[in-house]
Amino acid sequence: MAASDVANVLLKLLDVANPLAGAVTEFVAGKLGLSGATSDAIQATIAGADPVKLKQIAADLQDHLAQYGVNLQIAGLQSQAGQVTAVNQTLQADARGDSWLQKNHHAIESLTTTFLVAGIYFGLPLAGVPVPSVPEAAFMMLGAILGVTAWQHGQVNQKIADGNS
Repeated sequence: MAASDVANVLLKLLDVANPLAGAVTEFVAGKLGLSGATSDAIQATIAGADPVKLKQIAADLQDHLAQYGVNLQIAGLQSQAGQVTAVNQTLQADARGDSWLQKNHHAIESLTTTFLVAGIYFGLPLAGVPVPSVPEAAFMMLGAILGVTAWQHGQVNQKIADGNS
């Protein structure tokens, strides 16, 4: 790459519209010994700088930007990990059942199903009311709800037990 090409690349990277302009300006200013200088002063210095020094600065800048990119990726991953942690804490709080209803919904569902069966098949005949035709699917649905609830509680309890051992 010719010296003028290197200078042009560095000048384009210093363009204030470039999102990396701040990082590039700070880096190049440090390499040229111009700390605290404006972009215009740095650009003027680059235009008259030693071509060998510009090539070295360009190579160092490439390494610096690669490290900058890695740091951005690390920051992004840490942010994502923080979000996952927050979601997990929310799900764990829900699983612990922080409200009375959450803590007792399995018992409420079980009692409701028991009262429903007892009421339909024992209470109504004792009251002289004919037993209505209840589709099997209704009881299968209730059984599925109770089964899933019991399974979920078992999974939560297993995780809690694993965490406490």
